[in-house]
Amino acid sequence: MALAALSADLPPALPLWPQLALSHVETALSEPDRPLRLVVIGPAGSDKSPLLAQIADRLPTLPHTRIIDDGHLLSDDEAHALNTSLDDPRAGLVLACRPWPWTPTLTALIRRIEQSHPALALGQVDTEDVLRALSAAGRSIDTGCVGAIVQMAASVTWLVKEALAAHGDGFCHDPSHERVARAVGEVIALRLDTLDRETARIVRLASLAGDDLPPIIDGAATESLARGHAEGLLLRGGRPVPIVRTTVARMTPVAELIDLLDTAPLSPLDPEIATSLGGHLDPRLALALRCQADEAAGYDPLRATELYDAALAAGDDAPLIAIRKARMAWHRGDVDEAASLVDTIVRGATGDEGDEALRILGSAWSARGLLRASAATYRAQPTTDFVLRAQGALSAFGTGDARPMHDTLGIVDSGVSGIPTTLHVAYVKLLRGLAASLAAATGTAFNELIRASATYGDSNEHGPVPELPAVIAAIGAINIGELDTAGNLLADALMEEHGGPWARSRLLLWAAWVAVHRQHPEESAARLADVDASALPLSSREVLVRDSVMLAHVRRYGSLDELRALWERVRDDVRHVEPDLYLLHPLREFIETAPLFDDSERVLPAIEALTDILRGLGDPSMWSTPFHWSTYHRALLARDAHGQAHAARALSAAARGSRLAATLSVAVGEWSRSRVDDGDIDRIEQIASRLAEVGLAWEGARLAISLSERSRDRRAGTRLGTFARALHPNAGPGVSGNDVALGDSGLLSAREREVAGLVLSGMTYAEIGEAIFISPRTAEHHIARIRRRLGATSRTDLIAKLQAIVGTDDGATDAGGSR
Repeated sequence: MALAALSADLPPALPLWPQLALSHVETALSEPDRPLRLVVIGPAGSDKSPLLAQIADRLPTLPHTRIIDDGHLLSDDEAHALNTSLDDPRAGLVLACRPWPWTPTLTALIRRIEQSHPALALGQVDTEDVLRALSAAGRSIDTGCVGAIVQMAASVTWLVKEALAAHGDGFCHDPSHERVARAVGEVIALRLDTLDRETARIVRLASLAGDDLPPIIDGAATESLARGHAEGLLLRGGRPVPIVRTTVARMTPVAELIDLLDTAPLSPLDPEIATSLGGHLDPRLALALRCQADEAAGYDPLRATELYDAALAAGDDAPLIAIRKARMAWHRGDVDEAASLVDTIVRGATGDEGDEALRILGSAWSARGLLRASAATYRAQPTTDFVLRAQGALSAFGTGDARPMHDTLGIVDSGVSGIPTTLHVAYVKLLRGLAASLAAATGTAFNELIRASATYGDSNEHGPVPELPAVIAAIGAINIGELDTAGNLLADALMEEHGGPWARSRLLLWAAWVAVHRQHPEESAARLADVDASALPLSSREVLVRDSVMLAHVRRYGSLDELRALWERVRDDVRHVEPDLYLLHPLREFIETAPLFDDSERVLPAIEALTDILRGLGDPSMWSTPFHWSTYHRALLARDAHGQAHAARALSAAARGSRLAATLSVAVGEWSRSRVDDGDIDRIEQIASRLAEVGLAWEGARLAISLSERSRDRRAGTRLGTFARALHPNAGPGVSGNDVALGDSGLLSAREREVAGLVLSGMTYAEIGEAIFISPRTAEHHIARIRRRLGATSRTDLIAKLQAIVGTDDGATDAGGSR
């Protein structure tokens, strides 16, 4: 009696059929002159039987028409007899069955029935189907709730019906439909328990996976997948139903889930399930979660981080997880985060993990502009990994120590360096090119560097490296006066995506440096704009290259006031890196700009460091020539006669083995002239033209301008001035007339402006990091760099300057907060 009272107000069961199936039924019933032959196919709970009852009610009394339910249970003899009965043209047959199992005899029967009318497919209903059925039954459920239920059940008829029954009519008191999901989940769990063991296992495996069918569920599981679909627990093809997936996650014991993962690794694992499993200590679970994280690392770093953390919570190896997270941080350009992660485990890491930790940390020190620390990292532990040895030799070479390079090449020559993979060969070519650059045969060196860059690109290597082979090859091209080739090398590297996402900004910056020296200011400004638009932070090494591009641009195309303002913003950045061979050209811009503002003392440590590095390598002309050229101009601007003489002698000595040095040495000789006669004009123009041919058109124009002022003949002076303007529109700072401007690049990058806006809103380092997906330490470094760039002396001063540049959002405050 109590049960009757409780259920008295419940609505009756609601039959649900898709509109297409009903249309086919109506078409068949509207043909009274033909025998009724229909087949109705649908999984369990798809209302096949109620539909048969409706059809029977509509039929007149016809002795030749039979209605058969559960046709999938027919024996072969029964199916054959039914097929034979259809030889009578008056015979009608309405057959209902599940989509599995079908014997060949049953399949033949179904195919014969389909010759009269298409099969009626049941089992899937949409929101319109449900609303139409509710209206016909005089019932009302909110349309939004119906849509949510259909989505939850993936349109599976029996699940939709169960959810509608659990929901009830009238006002919805549970917008999240959590109560409905739990109620239906109990029914699903019971149905799973009644399945055979293998089918239940396959349904659970499919539900543990994401939207794609796991590879482990292959042809061997086809029958179980078909049965899972026939039972209404899987969609056609084996894809899971959302509410079934949730039920499996909630109601399957953790130990059983772990057993499933151990016996059949999945790719990908459903994110919610993966996270829910974290915290259960089990090495099998840890391995499964780590594999899932490795899969996600390439396309969803945030998800991968969650999975790595879950794997760690499940008992995975801390150094191994830290290295994987550091690798992801490196790929997204977060050098500080990568180094921080490796710092915690590098001492205890061994084997491949130890080598990877050293590779990340060594490359991170290089990115920070501390190549000596990088070289020390690589030699901290003995290794048999050739790539690690080669990267260590690369770092050491940049500090002026060629011994590791020669030792590594000795291993190669002895034939014990390992299998020559593409990456292996790229490093061999790179080291051979560097070794040859120490001799007079610069052509051999340059050719090897070009091959190294191309081979490195072919390797598709995206991991950490102290410096990109394409950058080193471009530097080699600059060193011998082939700027067009340098530009082509960098353009190819950008197109082929050398190094991956993290390397793009570095390649763009070097391409911008080459472009401005090739008299392509528009390209240079565009490259800088691309860098500023990137969400990846710049390392200290890259900041210095960017500074040098801006200095070179403004020196050539801006006014003296613009150059002074820029110098005041970037001059301290030279103190945040240690000079090394691969920063020689960016540092040259600082060396040549400093004396314009009586600031030579600031760059003297860089000059001394570069002198020591070159001396350590034996003063090779391929590397020392550009340096001596810059020290000459620094001395010239500083009116340092002793410095001029020293640089001139060095260029003269290098001229014997270097075409570039010979050209520069002759130019220096002309620059020292106190006066110019008519007979000198042709020679001066010829020398200035040679400078232009080696990528020094601006310098050639300055030479012509300088000597035009020393001519005693006005016409000769005018001729040289005209020639200078033909070589380059601006022969020195203070002459402005080019429309190409750097815009905001001289102040803050797009990323720095974003950080600045968050600072103005009062966010802490941690909050800034969370908002733009960087570590708090990286956020702190961004702000420190902004402070230096703007010359802010206090937090109040910083806020005021940021407000002037970035502006203040509504409601922005100068909140303090814990930093």
